[in-house]
Amino acid sequence: MKKRLLIGAAALFVAGTIYGRGEATERYETYIYDTYGENVEVDVSRDWKMANFKATFELERPPLRGTYHARTYGDGTIHDDVMPTYWVNEAESTLHTRLVDANALTEAETVRATVFDGAGRGQTIETMPATSIFELNPERFLGVAIMLHEAWDNTDEQKQRVLDIIRLLEDDVRSIHFSFDGTPDEDDDFTERYLNVTQNGRDGEPSFASIQTIDDLNRHDRLYGFDETTFITEYRFDGTKYED
Repeated sequence: MKKRLLIGAAALFVAGTIYGRGEATERYETYIYDTYGENVEVDVSRDWKMANFKATFELERPPLRGTYHARTYGDGTIHDDVMPTYWVNEAESTLHTRLVDANALTEAETVRATVFDGAGRGQTIETMPATSIFELNPERFLGVAIMLHEAWDNTDEQKQRVLDIIRLLEDDVRSIHFSFDGTPDEDDDFTERYLNVTQNGRDGEPSFASIQTIDDLNRHDRLYGFDETTFITEYRFDGTKYED
């Protein structure tokens, strides 16, 4: 009897899972059609974090063509990553072109963008056609990482390059993370050095406004990196460590 009860419970669980999956698939398909105007096939899987189902789907129409994800929150609302993903791609392409055209970056060097939580909050987001990130006051939520293919060498030319990049980006971003890597194709992260500059300054990081000249950078005189033991270490511009 106990064994039959266990089998029956398992069968009910499987049936419930199938029913729940089918209902979730229909909800996601309806949501995507209502939001983006496309009939798509949705790949639904368990979302253990939210205790329901999450979805992966592909949009076919430009400019939003690509693979995206959606999940259902506890209040029943569906949230997807379509626009944040679109904005990241748009920001990376636009800002990379801007820096290359100004001779502040080489084609091989990269820009990586991050859209912080709350992007576009309080705005009416138009998805068709897609709203450009540059129409949404991106300085409130857009962070970028600039990956320079050169080691930190503490020269005025290199510092001027940093200043030029700040000036070219500061009106459109919330933060800039510089990395200086003379061997970008090698796995030697402990030789890299990093510098963070933010819109308002925080936790010892300089603000855009406070870094106007090479002398301003020299007064900051602080980079960070990982030593051979992978601990984060702070360095002066001349390469010596700050000691605790």
